[in-house]
Amino acid sequence: MDDNFQDSASDDGGFDLQQEIARSAFADMCHDWERNQKYDRALQLTISRLHAAGQQAHVLDIGTGSGLLSMMAVRAGADSVVACEAFRPMAECAEKIIEANGMQERIRLVKKRSTQLSVGPGQDMDRRANVLVTELFDTELIGEGALGTYRHALQHLLTDDVLTIPHQATVYGQVVECPLALSWQQLKTLSNADGDILLRVPPEVVACRGSSAVFDIQLSQLPVGSFNALTDPVPVFKFNWSKHDLLVNNRNEKHNCQARTSGFPQVVFMWWDLVMDSEGDVLLSCAPYWAHPDHAILKQKQAEHTIKHRTPEGNFIPWRDHWMQAVYFLPPTKKPLERGHQFVLQAYHDEYSLWFGIGDQMSNPLSSPHCICGWHIAQSRSRIGQLNDSLRNKRYLNYFERVFSGDSVVLVLSEGSLLGLAAARMGVKQVLLYEPNAISRRCMEAFVEHNSVPNVRFLSSADALEPDQATSVTHVFAEPHFPSAILPWDNLHYGDLLKNLRPMLPTTVTVIPSSGTLYALPVEFLDLHKINTPLGTCEGFDLSLMDRLIERHSTYADSPIEAQPLWEYPSYSLAGAIRLMEIDFVSDFEQSKIVHGEMCVSEPERLNGIAIWIDWHLDGSHSPKTTISSGPLVPVEEASDEPIRWNANWRQGVHLLRKQPNRKEIIPWTVKLNPVLNNVYFQFDYEDQ
Repeated sequence: MDDNFQDSASDDGGFDLQQEIARSAFADMCHDWERNQKYDRALQLTISRLHAAGQQAHVLDIGTGSGLLSMMAVRAGADSVVACEAFRPMAECAEKIIEANGMQERIRLVKKRSTQLSVGPGQDMDRRANVLVTELFDTELIGEGALGTYRHALQHLLTDDVLTIPHQATVYGQVVECPLALSWQQLKTLSNADGDILLRVPPEVVACRGSSAVFDIQLSQLPVGSFNALTDPVPVFKFNWSKHDLLVNNRNEKHNCQARTSGFPQVVFMWWDLVMDSEGDVLLSCAPYWAHPDHAILKQKQAEHTIKHRTPEGNFIPWRDHWMQAVYFLPPTKKPLERGHQFVLQAYHDEYSLWFGIGDQMSNPLSSPHCICGWHIAQSRSRIGQLNDSLRNKRYLNYFERVFSGDSVVLVLSEGSLLGLAAARMGVKQVLLYEPNAISRRCMEAFVEHNSVPNVRFLSSADALEPDQATSVTHVFAEPHFPSAILPWDNLHYGDLLKNLRPMLPTTVTVIPSSGTLYALPVEFLDLHKINTPLGTCEGFDLSLMDRLIERHSTYADSPIEAQPLWEYPSYSLAGAIRLMEIDFVSDFEQSKIVHGEMCVSEPERLNGIAIWIDWHLDGSHSPKTTISSGPLVPVEEASDEPIRWNANWRQGVHLLRKQPNRKEIIPWTVKLNPVLNNVYFQFDYEDQ
C-alpha cells in the first residue's frame, strides 16, 4: 500500500515539528513489551467480562498514538472503538497503520483532543463509552495532565459504570539518605587539598529547595551502596481512574513511618504501579529492582539462560525509558533520624506535580518547591554534580597551585565557574569572569559577596574585555562549561571565544586547558538502543509505517549523535577506547580539521551503539593527574563483559545504530572539526554492503 501520507510537518516548514516526531516516545512505549502485554490482557479480561454479563463493550482510546491499543480492543472483541489523537502527524500515521492492519471499518479515528469530542448520533462518538483505555502517564504519573483529562472524560464521554484500563494507580515514596543524589542538588563547600576552605556556600543557596521540575532517573542503576533506605516503600497516593469525585487537583496526605535504620532524610525516591483491570488480576509496576514484585522470579529465569556478559542487578526487571522513577529533595535538615524513630512523611500533589516533606502530625503544610537561589535555574543537575565532584576539583586546584602566583591575572572563559572564583581565593592578582547570563552572574556575585572576594571582575560579554585588561592577562582558564552545551564537545565554544580574543592577549599567555581529545567506544547496550530500533510488528500488529515516519523525520531533524547519561544505561565495550581527534587550543584551533581512522570491533554482531566523549587536558603532558574526562571512570583498554563505569556527572554522546544489517569487524570513521561553525561531525561506516 501507499505509505506516502501527507507530511504535516511541512505545513509550516517546521523543523521543531519534525524533531518532535523524531523524538516522540511512541516507538519507545511500543517497545515496552510488558506494558503492551498487560494492556492487551486487561482489554481481553474487561471485554470478556462485559460480554459474559450480557453487555456490549464500547471502547474509547484517548491519545491512541500508533493505534495499538485500539487494535488490541478490536481483537479482544470490542463492539465499537473510537480513538482520538490530537498530534496530527501521529494521527495520520495511526490512520494508515489501522488500515494496513485491516481495521479501518472497526475503529473510528478522530483527529482531536478528547476534550473536543462530541457525543451523539452522527457526532464523533455515537454514544458514551463504557470502556476507557488510555496511557496518559509520565514518570511523575500526572505530569501530562492525566487528572484533568480523566475528569473531563468521566463527565462528558463515559458512562457512569465505565471500566477504565488501567483501573487504579498507586504512588510510592521511599525516604533515603543518598549523598550522590544530593550532590546533584546542593552545592558543597569548596576546599583545597589541605582542607582549607576556599568558598563557602551562601545561606540562600544552602536553604534553597531547588526546582519543581521532575528529576527523572533510572533508580535501578544507582551504584551499589550509594544510598541508605531509611524506610520501606510507602504507598502515598491512590488514584481510581473511574471515580470523578476522587480525582482532585490538590491533595496532602500524611503517613506515619518508622525509620528502619539511622541516617539523614535527604530525598524521597518515587515510583508508581498500575492495577490494569477492575478485578486486580493484572499489575504493571515501575518500581526499581529492589522493590519490584517480579524481580526474584525474573532474575531466576535469566539465570536459567546462558548469557555471555554479566547482567547488572537492576536489569532483570522490564526496561523502559518513557516511565522511569523520580527523586524529590526533602527540605534540608541537620538532624538525622535514629533507627526506630517515628515520623510523618508528608506527600503533596497539585494538578501536574508531586513534592514531599517530613515532620510530625502538627507540621505546617509545605508549599511546592521553587528555586530562590538561581543555581537550579542557571545550571543543570549534572553541572551541579560536576561542581561537587571532589576528584575533579582536586585535579584543578592542585594544578592551580603549581601554575598560579601572586602576579597571575586569570581570564575565566566558562560560565558558573566556582573554580575560577577559587583561583581568586588562592592569591592570584585578579580574576576576570566571563558571565554573559544574568542569572548565572547573580549566582556568582552572591558567592563573591558571601566570601568577600575582592579581586574579581565580571565580563558581561567577550567584547567587554578592555584592551588594558587583556594585555595584563597571564592565564586563560576554562573548565570548560557553558549552559547551552548539550553534547560534551559543545563546550568547544571555549575555543571559539579564545580564538576571537587571541589578538588582544599577550603571546606569552598560558592556556588551560591546552587541548582536548575526542574518544569513541563501540559498545553493546543492554537496552538504550531500543529507543531507535524499528518496531516492525508489535503484539501481532504491523507498525512498520510508524518506523518509516520516525526514520524520515529523524534523518531530517536529528543529529546522528545524541546526549545521554550513559551511567543509567548499562553497556559493554567491544574494543578499547579509540582516540578520534586532538584539538589544540594553543596554536591551531582556527583551522578546520579532518581525521580518518578505523576501529576494530570484537563480535560486531553485538554492536548497537558508539559512545563518544571528550577529555580536557590542562597542559601538554596528557597525564591522568591533569586530565578531566567526561567519559568512563576507568580507562577502557579492551573489550569486556563487565559493564562500563561512566561518569555520572556528564552526559556523553552516543550514536545509536538504527538498523541491524551485517556489521563490519573493521569500521572506518571520519571526524571533522569546523571551528567557524563550532561543530564536530562524525561518520561511522559500520554496514557491510
